Amino acid sequence: MTTTVTGDTVDRTASRRRAIAGDMVVLILLVVVGFASHAELSAIPRMVGTVVVFGASWFLVAPFFGLFDVPALTRPVDALWRTALAWLVAAPLGAFLRSVALDRATIVVVFVMVTIAVNGTGLVLWRTALAWWNGRRTATRRPGPQPAR
Repeated sequence: MTTTVTGDTVDRTASRRRAIAGDMVVLILLVVVGFASHAELSAIPRMVGTVVVFGASWFLVAPFFGLFDVPALTRPVDALWRTALAWLVAAPLGAFLRSVALDRATIVVVFVMVTIAVNGTGLVLWRTALAWWNGRRTATRRPGPQPAR
């Protein structure tokens, strides 16, 4: 499926698929890094559970911030602020879901703050780079006369 943005054609389906795949890669990598920083790489079931709850919270929240819409997929500034705001909501939700999954009555505030900072930075960098790449690719496909070289 394609759509037009200021005269540019964007393949929304492919862009969304890249965004979803990249989001999952970032979340998985950062969970593994987090567990490794605590020397807990053998806790694979907990790692998988952590990826699942934070992935679920991310993919539940992200659409409400327009992260799968054309502006966030093609404009780095839109990607940056939308991703940051969405993660500010998704991270505490993920921490809550994680505490429920682990049958814990409390949520460690420091864990939430570190998750917001580290994973948020990873997602913001990834989504901003993706939007830059998609926007750049879109700009090279503009119809009409091309500038002389």
